[in-house]
Amino acid sequence: MAEFKSRASAATQPSEMWEVEDFLREQRREIDGTLDYRYSQLLDVFTRLILAGHMDEALISGLSQDKLETIRSYLAHAAKR
Repeated sequence: MAEFKSRASAATQPSEMWEVEDFLREQRREIDGTLDYRYSQLLDVFTRLILAGHMDEALISGLSQDKLETIRSYLAHAAKR
């Protein structure tokens, strides 16, 4: 939000708002790519959120053991890269 507000307040001409719109569009693409709401992508999303520091494993402790093992496997694989 701070970045958006900074860019929007720096615009002095109406035409400069197109640059702000481009920024918002790119941010939306990033969020949509990170937060894929399809059930089939849930484990991947949790893994990405954990890797990015947006959540930790304690928040997914209620998942079934096989799902937890899959996420931990994904995390271990990512750590090797």
